[in-house]
Amino acid sequence: MDATKLAAIVGLLVALSAASERFVEIVKGLFKWLDKKHDDERMERWRKATLQVLAVGAGIGTTLLARPAIPADLLPDSGGVFPLLALGFLASGGSGLWNSVLTYVLKVKDIKDDLATVAARKAKIADEIAAAQLGPVQGAEAMAKLDGVVVGA
Repeated sequence: MDATKLAAIVGLLVALSAASERFVEIVKGLFKWLDKKHDDERMERWRKATLQVLAVGAGIGTTLLARPAIPADLLPDSGGVFPLLALGFLASGGSGLWNSVLTYVLKVKDIKDDLATVAARKAKIADEIAAAQLGPVQGAEAMAKLDGVVVGA
């Protein structure tokens, strides 16, 4: 999978996560016992567990509702409901998580683009050296200088 498609998938997960988090916040506002930390340890465990289940349900529900708007190339070819359930479960991880992942994916894409730019510049210079018909010694010296070529230089 190329970095562009991976970035699109992670971007989709960020959007689904943000929407499902918003839904969870709305529900927390409706049920005050979910919004407020409890002093009783047992009640606090129930509150946290309920919020986790609610987050998963919100992620899956948001994904199912958004299905018509999700580009087909971002979904697995297998079709059916399972890929949507998987996307919903991933979306329940939270937009903070997916924003971090997206940042890393975009950095990897930038590095790949930079490497392609450097390779293209080296190829162009190598072609110019060949066209100039430099002798083997001058050609080797010129090619050795290319090892220092960096993006933006």
